[in-house]
Amino acid sequence: MKVCAYVLDEYAKQTYASESHDVRAWPGFEMILHAVRSAGYAVDYAGRATVHSYDVVLVSITSDCDWWPFIAERSKWQGGKYTVIAGGAGVLNVRPFLGFVDAFVLGRGENIINGVLSAIETGGRYESPSVIWSDSFSVDNKYTICQAESPYQHTFTLTNGK
Repeated sequence: MKVCAYVLDEYAKQTYASESHDVRAWPGFEMILHAVRSAGYAVDYAGRATVHSYDVVLVSITSDCDWWPFIAERSKWQGGKYTVIAGGAGVLNVRPFLGFVDAFVLGRGENIINGVLSAIETGGRYESPSVIWSDSFSVDNKYTICQAESPYQHTFTLTNGK
């Protein structure tokens, strides 16, 4: 299964891995990518022009400001059959975004994301009150923000060396 971390065009540049993360400081997304890679998944970075080549697209929404450029780009994606998973501090009220994302991860996702990926890989669903599947969303369901018992257990290095 091919997995990518989505890069908005406004942040895309040839030196993305070494510059954009330094500027935006996405340690939460890097933690998720570390957990995914540690589980044996290869993760590439992709933008609007290449996203169609992947099976799963991971999107980091760090604040409500990230939704609008993402939707503008998502509306222009062409071809491909992919599952879009969004997570991050900006993922709270998912209702306006149900048509653009297949699954939302609420809160700390490092202990959830690999279950979601594994379920997708086998054609199933990972059931958790912290995972919202767009096609089964209901305002009557109770969703919760996943908490963690402790800090992330593994050491990893951000692209800025920290």
